[in-house]
Amino acid sequence: MSDWKCAAIDNGVTIFPNGKIGPCCLIDSSYLKPISELTNPNRFKDLYQEDGSPPSACAVCAQSEIHSGRSYRTMFEQHRTTAPGLQYVDIRNTNLCNLKCRSCGPHYSSKWGDELEYSDSIRKQDIQAHLPYLLTDDLHWMYFTGGEPLISKDHWDILEQLIESGRAKNIRLMYNTNLTTLKYKDKDIVSIWKQFKQVQINCSLDAAGPEINYIRSGSNWAEILQNFKTLHTIGQTHTHISLNISPTMSLLNIWFFADLIKFAHDHKVPCDPFILAGPHAFVLNAIPSGLKPLAMEQLDNAQRLGWIHNGTIDRMRELVTNNNLGHTFNGTLVEIMLLDKVRNENLFDVLPFKEYVLKGVHKFDEYQ
Repeated sequence: MSDWKCAAIDNGVTIFPNGKIGPCCLIDSSYLKPISELTNPNRFKDLYQEDGSPPSACAVCAQSEIHSGRSYRTMFEQHRTTAPGLQYVDIRNTNLCNLKCRSCGPHYSSKWGDELEYSDSIRKQDIQAHLPYLLTDDLHWMYFTGGEPLISKDHWDILEQLIESGRAKNIRLMYNTNLTTLKYKDKDIVSIWKQFKQVQINCSLDAAGPEINYIRSGSNWAEILQNFKTLHTIGQTHTHISLNISPTMSLLNIWFFADLIKFAHDHKVPCDPFILAGPHAFVLNAIPSGLKPLAMEQLDNAQRLGWIHNGTIDRMRELVTNNNLGHTFNGTLVEIMLLDKVRNENLFDVLPFKEYVLKGVHKFDEYQ
């Protein structure tokens, strides 16, 4: 990678709830800059190395390309234009969310903040004053996530401005949404999406069944499934609206992975997993050796369906095999069961390793 270039570095910006910006959402958080740098055309050019190699802050994309040849960077490069201004804008300016996903936290979920009794559980960077710089004729791609974008007023206001300005027909939209709602007050997102050039909806489904109710606390699988079916049906007649299943793969949901891939296969919807990098309690390499065979069985069964990129499976298999954090599994159990107690949930009973824990973790060899 001696000629590392990235259109997000040159022509992109991601706005975070803490008032900082980066070229994309995968950049190392230590690199983020204040939003006052937004209008500086060279705001991220310091990422380029003299030898043309990828910078350490871009390690996620660099590793992804090694394993699969694909990355966020290659996506940006594929759609780069000659426009000099901002072409790619990622809006994640608030942590407002209606779920408390187990692998998340208060930084991306206000519901988590409420549970932890934060005085300012909702974090938000006001972007209204910055919209004239963000919403220009150079813009052709916008990404909305959060939090949950479909409950954010800013998201709906931005779409309406793009429609009113006549720019909507030239813009591709991409989302990460938990599919808990398709409406905001009296507004229906589908009627709005029909006015844009292209819409890709990344559905944050960590399981295809009631297990998701516990992994993504506050979810209702029946409602999510209905919203999925609604969008799936609409996508058949409005081909510019597409679905993608985008699970966050972790120690919490790898046990249901094969069924999720079958769900994607049966609906002919692509599945592009995001592999959790933290918190460490739930990463794939925290799976203990005694549970490796069960995890590998899920990966093998998923791969047999031929519906997922082999490079992604290989990376997951590599992390499970490595399990350099497997020694932390007892701490993982404490966190799972503590949240079960606080939330009156039963994820521990849903996960398929209760017997392993009772017979293995709590084993006293000297008394056997």
